[in-house]
Amino acid sequence: MRYSLINIYKEVDGYFEGVWIQDSTGTLETAIKAARDTEKANSGRIIVGVVESLLCPPPNYCYRTGLARLD
Repeated sequence: MRYSLINIYKEVDGYFEGVWIQDSTGTLETAIKAARDTEKANSGRIIVGVVESLLCPPPNYCYRTGLARLD
């Protein structure tokens, strides 16, 4: 399975807005681990959410809205 990691800027009722960071291939658990590792690498200054793959051809750092969190 393929997931996308998103840098969250605003979240309301489980839906959020943010910028695509990277894709993750594997299980949902591996994508969540990658998200938490990314947060740690940035000293907790960002929040990273996991969503179904946005099929972005990298790099595509577009601002996305209406995304539902899987993590």
